[in-house]
Order: sequence, then structure tokens, then C-alpha cells
Amino acid sequence: MSISSRFAVDDGDAGKNSDNAVSAGEPAPNNDLDATGQERRTAQRFLTAFRPGCVVIDNRITFGLIRNMSKFGVMIEVDAPLEVGQRVAYFWDENSLVSAIVAWSNGNRHGLENETEQRVFDCRFSYRSVRVPCTMSAEFWVHGERHLVKVLNLSLGGMRICAPQLQTGAPLTIGMCGVELYNASVRWSRRGEAGIRFAERLTLSQLTAILSHESVRFAPLVDR
Repeated sequence: MSISSRFAVDDGDAGKNSDNAVSAGEPAPNNDLDATGQERRTAQRFLTAFRPGCVVIDNRITFGLIRNMSKFGVMIEVDAPLEVGQRVAYFWDENSLVSAIVAWSNGNRHGLENETEQRVFDCRFSYRSVRVPCTMSAEFWVHGERHLVKVLNLSLGGMRICAPQLQTGAPLTIGMCGVELYNASVRWSRRGEAGIRFAERLTLSQLTAILSHESVRFAPLVDR
């Protein structure tokens, strides 16, 4: 089942906690693991989640869905092949990029073991759509003029771009990576950057198509 279809039907379990060391769909611990590894795996507490996230492999971005997590790692669904032992990175917001190793893989579900202990997000509070830091080009038309701009981050609801001063509320037509968006608008504009709001949220298939385009690359998570 694809990430898009999972996203549509599985939101009933968001915010629940589980004390089970082995989560749904996760392979049982390998008997060849050393005792320390087994003890840590057995003792950790998993937070069942339903949160968009991204996996970064060789500077390419793959959109996915975090199904559960602990301070030691996550189980994430991504429609991309991952190999046990492969080094990757993942994130669910703009504040941190977590280095991890693929501990197990079962279809489109993968267990990622953090290289260092990490914080867990708090499901009691709502979260904004994951913003993906990236480098890519986009074009937009405003007041009949075409502009080619650099995209700084992208989410389901909008994007941040490098752009000349734009009038707040100005309507835009946007084209990027083969996807065209109509009736977008300028939310803010200052110091050579602008925030763009889409008239309709991107579908997951649209976001996946954009991020998987050969021209799109991951950009370091930095404060701008």
C-alpha cells in the first residue's frame, strides 16, 4: 500500500502510546544482536505516531510517514528501497536532522536506529505540515510578468522562496518540476524572500512527484 493511501486511512491511532518493544509490522529482534542491543530495544518505550517525515539519502529527499518512535529510533513508511545497515538521515520538522542506520526493512516499512539519542515529538499538540528544506528552481507569474526563483523550503500548504519585493496578497501562478499551481498568493515579502500560500494544499502524490524530481536536492537545516 502506498504512503498516500496509508495517509488517508490510518489517522485513528495518532497520539497513542505503546509499551510494546516490537511495534506493529516490525520484525522481531534478531537473535544475533548483542545483549546490550537487545536490552536497549526491549526497554525502550515507543510512541505510536502518525506524522509526515522525510528520509534523506545521498542528498535526495523521500517523503514518508513516521508510524512510531522512541529516543532510539523510528519506524517510517517510505516508498523507496532501503537496505539494512545503510546510513541515512531523517527529519520531521526544520529544527533537527537525525543521523540513523537502517536496522530492519519490511516492504515499505523500515526501522531506523538513531546514532545518538533524540527527543520525541509531543503528540498532544498539533503540528504544522512538515517543511522540506530543499534547493530547486520554480517559476511564477505575477501581474503578467514571469520570474525564475530559488525555492528554500516546501510544504503541502506553501513554500518559501528567494524573490524580489512582492505585494502581499498578490495572486500568482506557479510552475515547478512539472506541477502547475494556480491562484496562489503572497503571504509575506521581506529582505529578498517571500512566503507563498497555495490556494489548495498539495496532494501527497504532487509533493512526492516534486521531491523525487532529479533537480531537487536536500538543503541543510539552518535558521534563515
